[in-house]
Formats: sequence, structure tokens, C-alpha cells
Amino acid sequence: MYSKKNTRITIFSFLILAIFIIVGTYYYISNKQQNLLNSIYNSTNTNIIKLTENFLENKKNTTLSIALSLSKENKLFEYMNSQEYDKFEYTKLTEQIKQNTKFKNIWIQIVDKEGNSVYRSWTDKKGDNLLFRKDLKKFIENRDISTSIGVGLFSMTIKARAPIFDTDNNFLGAIEVISHFNSIANDLKENNIDSIVVTDKKYKERIKFPHTNTFINDYYIANINANKDLIDYLQENRIEKYLEIDGYIIENDHLISTYNLYNERNEKLGYILNFVKLKDIDVQMVKSFKVQIIMISVIALIIIFFSFLIYLYTSYLRQLKIQENKKQSILDSQQNIIVITNGTNIIDANQRLYEFFKDVSTLEQFKNKYICICKTFLNMDDENYIIDKYYNGRNWAEYVLNNQDKNFRVAIKNMENEINHFSVKCSKIKDENFIIATFTDITQEIFRIEENKEKDRILFQQSKIAAITDILKNIAHHWRQPLSVISTITSGMKLQKELDILDDKNFNESCDAIINNTTKLSDTIEDFTIFFNNDEKITRFSLIETLENTKKIMDSTFEKEYIQCSFTYDNDFILNANKNDFSQAILNILDNSIHALITNQNQDDRFIFIEFKNNILQIRDSGNGIDENIISKIFEPYFTTKHQSFGVGLGLYMVNEFFVKNLGYKIDIQNVTYTYKNKNYIGTNFIIDFN
Repeated sequence: MYSKKNTRITIFSFLILAIFIIVGTYYYISNKQQNLLNSIYNSTNTNIIKLTENFLENKKNTTLSIALSLSKENKLFEYMNSQEYDKFEYTKLTEQIKQNTKFKNIWIQIVDKEGNSVYRSWTDKKGDNLLFRKDLKKFIENRDISTSIGVGLFSMTIKARAPIFDTDNNFLGAIEVISHFNSIANDLKENNIDSIVVTDKKYKERIKFPHTNTFINDYYIANINANKDLIDYLQENRIEKYLEIDGYIIENDHLISTYNLYNERNEKLGYILNFVKLKDIDVQMVKSFKVQIIMISVIALIIIFFSFLIYLYTSYLRQLKIQENKKQSILDSQQNIIVITNGTNIIDANQRLYEFFKDVSTLEQFKNKYICICKTFLNMDDENYIIDKYYNGRNWAEYVLNNQDKNFRVAIKNMENEINHFSVKCSKIKDENFIIATFTDITQEIFRIEENKEKDRILFQQSKIAAITDILKNIAHHWRQPLSVISTITSGMKLQKELDILDDKNFNESCDAIINNTTKLSDTIEDFTIFFNNDEKITRFSLIETLENTKKIMDSTFEKEYIQCSFTYDNDFILNANKNDFSQAILNILDNSIHALITNQNQDDRFIFIEFKNNILQIRDSGNGIDENIISKIFEPYFTTKHQSFGVGLGLYMVNEFFVKNLGYKIDIQNVTYTYKNKNYIGTNFIIDFN
């Protein structure tokens, strides 16, 4: 006991310490890892913002450079003065820029001094006034070189404007170079950043001719190279959530941050949503830190484990001898016979073995006399009883061990030559070839089982006698009419003979009638023979055919008692049972219904309905039912509601024994209310479920 307690305390202490180290390491790694990740994510987000700002500024400067260069072109003055706007060939220029630079969507627009668009390189649309754009209106008023981000009829774009003056320094209008966010998105993509440029929803109505034709609800997507999967993700998860990000969020295996876009008056025009896959963020430092801490913890646990192991081993060696000495004491303390065996020879046993076999007192004496306990097993001609033999190549102990789901028994004679019965359970000693067999004395239980079997046999015989009595009554009723007919015919023949008026024709007709009625008597005997047959064989038979025959037997009783009995069914069912017992069980149910009907109902309201549907048999009557206080007792033996002259309370008990205990089906009995021919009835419904 001390050793086990000491071992448990030692193991418990190690586990507590190990759990403390593991939990502490886990929380330390988790906190440190999270701090490191947050630091990396913050740094990544800062880099994203800087890159976005740099790329945006570079795009503005490049766009402005193009605008300044084009504003100094001489032909620009000439065409503006002469209003020959169709001679502008900036479409070719933008195509050259597209072919030779990374700027794939440069637009050039010429605006006159009244703010009317007189030329667009990307479309034939012109002549509309653009002074609704505050940036352009301010430019025409001040005529200063400027860049801005703005939302126009076609998209949200980056715009650079330069004034157009003639040689006399007269203001003619403006050249506006318009660039998109696609190249910025491409530059970010080269840095593993997916970008979606979103125009604020308040500008939806301003964008009459959307360049990308892509919207998320009321938000216009300005870059044509936006990732379609990310657009779908924003659509599904409410885009407003991402436009309000302060810093960054981690979601869907991405680091997501928002860069706000403003015009020159600091009015928010839109957003650049940047997505970086977490796998593209270098977290090697976090992984290295995690590995180092785990290795240190593992080494610590290994050292502690071996320290505890050495302690346990030394304790085990000290207690091993004590445990060996206790083994026999433990075996002897058991109330059952316990034998340690290899199936052929006995290895060890407890004191209960020698108390049963009083002619021996030691293990050696037992081995010399019996060799193995299996040599004492008796053959009871029962497959549940083990005898001294091999089973499929295994000895008796191995066979029991490999069939734990079965309840094996053995029978052994004691020193008074009395047979004792034992239940046998076997278990294997771990890492050994020995088997522990436990013999539990169940002799008294076996005696009780045999007594119950005898009682059941007597009950069955009593029920059989009661059924025979009813059948004899039915035979008498079936015979009464044919005998009456035969008596009448013979009396008539005798009278005709005395009057000398019996001719051959009447004689032959009378003889034929007598023969027909004697045949009926013979058929009646044949029909009822089954109920006097003591055949106990299990056979396969038709449930429908047997029910019809049983009903036929009771037809005379139904007729006598003015009972209307109907039988309906939807299919047949093959039953594997004793046919005689089945018929008797159905007769017992019908007998109860008949008794209820003749006791409680007038002649016009006596009905029995036999119905077999969906493999469920129901026998329903109109006998006013059974008292709810006693309905749960009707399957008990000797319980009856009839007068002693009508029954002894075994009928429904035998029904329950046959269908439930013998065949394993479900039965139930209920009080039911139903309507038949526009009249309400109360009766008993007996249900047998064959499913």
C-alpha cells in the first residue's frame, strides 16, 4: 500500500510539475509569439503605408511631368486658337506610353477656358462642362500647375493639369493628364500586396461611364486589375467594415489595412485596401524563438522525467519483494475460486480451491492428483458448459478468454458427490502467458432456474387444459347441427319405410345427405386435431392462413353469441415458431374479447376486428375496455377479471410468454374509442408488433 501510494504521489508530482512547465511554456510562447507577431505586423503595415504613399507620389509626379511636357507643344497653341480640336493626336501618344512604359491607362483631356471638355483621348465624348469638379474650377480661376485625386464621369483618377497660353500669354485652357491606380496596384503586387482601390459611395451618381464596371454595392472599384476573389470576399463580408480599419486586422489568412485617399481640400474620396497573405510575411524570427523555447522545455522535462524515473525504479525494487509476498494473500481473500493456469497445467490458486477439494491441502497435492482443474469438469450436454477438451485448437481457458461475450459455465462434483455449478470468466495477465480463471458458484441460481422452468411447464399445461375445454365446447357446437340433420333424415326414412312409401330416389337422396353431414363431422374433427397435438416442433408457417383457421374454429362461438368478427390484411407474414402455441395464443386473446362482449354489450353491438397491416396485428373489440387501474396487471399469472368458473388467469400470461419471452416481439394492450357504422364504441385493442 505504501509503495502504490508513494508511486502515485511521485507520478502526480511529476505530472503537476510537467503540466506547470508545459502550461508556463505555452503561455510564455503564446504571449511572446503574439508580441513578436504584432511587432512584425505593425512593421509590415508601416511598410505598406510607406510603399503606397511613395507609389502614389511617384504616380502624381510622373503624371505632372507628362502634362508639363505636353503643355509646351506649339501645335497645342495653334489648334486651341483655331479650335481645330479634331487634329489632336494624343491617342497615339497614350498608346506609345502604354507600349513602352508601365503606365497602361494614361488619358489626356483638353479643357477650354470656360471649363468645357473639347478633347478626350480615350473616348469621343466631348463638349460637356466640367466645372462641377472643384479641382478644375479652382485651376481655371488660378491657372496654377497642380495635381490632385478626383472623381469624374469615368472613374476616380490621378490628375495633373498645366495651363495653355498662346504666344501673347493669353489663357486658352488646360491640358489635363489623367492616370489610374492600376500601375500603383501592380507596383504593390510586386511587393506581395494585393490592392483594391475603392471610391466612396457618395460619388456613385457622379460616375456616369464607369471605366471598370465593377461595384461592391454602391462602392466603385477604380483599379481594373483588382483581385476578383478579394472583391467577392468584400462583397460577402460587408465592405464598410474594412473601410473603417484603424491600423490593420488579421482575417482570412491576410493582413488587411486601409489607406485613405483625399483631394486637395482634404475631402475623403476613396480608399486603397491592401491585402498581404500571412504566408508572405517573414515570421522566421517567431518560429526560431518558438523552437528554442520548446527545445529548452523538452530538455528540462526529459531531465525531470529521468530523475523521477530513477526514483520510481528504486522504490519499485524495494517494494517488489513485498508485493510478491502479498499476492497469495490477495488471492486467498477472494470469495470465488481463482486459478492461474496456462489451460493445461495449474500454476497457482487461492485457498478457496482447497476448501472445495477437501482431499488436497496444497498446490502440489492438487497437481499430483488432478493435474488441471479442467480434469474435474463434467459433461452436461450443454454448449454453455465447458469440458476438458480443445475448441478450434485452443484449450478451455483460451476459448473462454477469446469469447468474453458468452456466459460459460462448468459443473464440478464436490467431495460429497454433489454437482456444483460455476460461472467462468477468464482474463489475461499482462505480458505473461498465464490466464486467470475465476469460478463463481451459481448452484443455487441454477436450482431456481430449474424450479421456474417447472412452474412455467405447469402453467402451460393448465392453460392448455383450459383451451381444450373451450375447444371441446366448440366441437360440440359444430357437431350439433350435422347430428340433428342426420337424426331428422333417419327418422324420416324410418317413417317412410313403415308407411311403405320409401322409394329408391328418396332413399338415395337421404343417404347422400347423411354422408355429407358425416363428412362435415369428420372435417370438424380434422380442424380441431391441431389443438390436441402435442407436437413441439418449430416450423415456418403462414400467419394469415393460421389466423383464418383459428377464426374458422371460433365461428360457431361467434354465431352462438351474436358476435360479428371480421379479418382484414395487406400482406402475409411467415412466422418461425410453434404453430400450435401461436394458434392457442390467438384463441386466448379472442376468448378474452368474447367474454368482454357477452358480459358488457347487447347482441347488436358485439364486434371483433382482426387487422394485420405493416406487419402489426391488432385485435380490437367493442367490449367497453379494461379498467385502467388493472390494465397493467393483465399479463401476470393467475390475474383474471373473470369469475372462477370462466378462467384461472393464465390466458394472457401465456400470450405474453409466447410472443415476448419466446419470440422477442413487442405486445401492447390499450383501451380505444372508435366509430363503426356511425356509432361510437369503446373497447380493447391488443397489438402485436412483428417488425
